[in-house]
Amino acid sequence: MARFAIIYALLMFLLAFAEALRKVYQTIITTTEFDEQDPSQSEKCRSQLSRMSMNSCKYYMLLPGSFLEQGCCKELERVNDPECRCEALRQRVQGYGQEQLQEAAMKVEGLADTCEMQELRSCQIRGQQEF
Repeated sequence: MARFAIIYALLMFLLAFAEALRKVYQTIITTTEFDEQDPSQSEKCRSQLSRMSMNSCKYYMLLPGSFLEQGCCKELERVNDPECRCEALRQRVQGYGQEQLQEAAMKVEGLADTCEMQELRSCQIRGQQEF
C-alpha cells in the first residue's frame, strides 16, 4: 500500500510539474497588421520601392540608437511619392515581433520630426498578440 501511495504522489507531482511547464512555455503567436492604402496606390509604391535598397532605414528600425536616422531621412527623401514613404517603412518592419514593432512605431514618430516629413505621423505600424 505504501508503494502505491508513493507512486501516486510521484505521478501527481509529475502531472503538476508538466502543467507548470506548459504554462511557462505557452506559445504566443504574433500577427502584424498594417493599414493598407488603396490597392492601386500600394502596388504603385511597391513597384517604386522594389528598385530601392533603403538599408539605412532597415537597420535604423532594427538597431537601438539613432546613428542611422539621418541616412534613413535621405533614403525617404528619394521616395518620390510622399504617400509611399509609409509603405517603405512598413516593408522594413515585416516579420518583426511585437516588441520590435512597438519600437519601430516610436521611431517612425521620431522620423516625422527629424526628417521634417509630417506625412510619417499617419503611418500605421502596429501589432496584435493572440494567446
